[in-house]
Amino acid sequence: MKILLIDVGNSNIVIGLFEDGTKLFQDRTETGRNWDSLCFMNELETIFFSHSISGNAVDGAIISSVVPDLNPVLSSAIRRFTGKNPMIADRSHIDIPVRDYDMSLLGMDRMVDMIAAREKYGAPLIIYDLGTCTTMSTLDAEGYFNGGMISPGVQLGLDAEAQKTAQLPELMADSPKALLGNDTVSCMINGSVIGTAAMIDGIHERVAEEMNLDVEKLPLVLTGGLGRLVLPWMKHPACFEPDLLLNGLEILYRKNVPMTSSEAVLQ
Repeated sequence: MKILLIDVGNSNIVIGLFEDGTKLFQDRTETGRNWDSLCFMNELETIFFSHSISGNAVDGAIISSVVPDLNPVLSSAIRRFTGKNPMIADRSHIDIPVRDYDMSLLGMDRMVDMIAAREKYGAPLIIYDLGTCTTMSTLDAEGYFNGGMISPGVQLGLDAEAQKTAQLPELMADSPKALLGNDTVSCMINGSVIGTAAMIDGIHERVAEEMNLDVEKLPLVLTGGLGRLVLPWMKHPACFEPDLLLNGLEILYRKNVPMTSSEAVLQ
């Protein structure tokens, strides 16, 4: 069964196609906040054509979105391209228990990350997702979501430095060459990338202490597009899962849509 997985982030939309748990392809496009359904359908057609797969081959689809205004546009495009109604992932599909947390603004991306990480690593654990923002979510030993953190992402920090100062340049995040920068550009890159690695290491230690665990007993799962830049500079081991959110969407789809059905109608 081929499942189309759509992860709508603030900066990018990740598009994946899985068949029986195996990834056939993954692609991404910039999040077009002014798109209509035809624009996104054209994106889908281009991506599927590049992988020599027809939209008619899709058996079902699921969307996770932190940009809810785009959901109707994307749903319409998917229906036109595949003939299937996409499942829109929401809190009712998430079986993570919660301790003392206001869920009203909790991003769907974080919830889906938790589903995927728990499925593979159990609990307790920490999940870091390095996207537009750097988000951290924790599951305690009983599998409860008990809080986390949100901080500016690696690229967002660089963007803010350029926008809020008179002389610092606009830069794209890149791999540091050494710990210490030897010019303004490398200092900015290192501060953003290595600074994020140091933050993750330090918070990992503090959360382990709060949970009365040795840090080695608290697995850390790292995901997100910028994870590859940060991972080499971390002191503590981390499990890098670049497809974590897509895996979580595939799990949610399997749990919520009967596999005997050729069309998802959950909304």
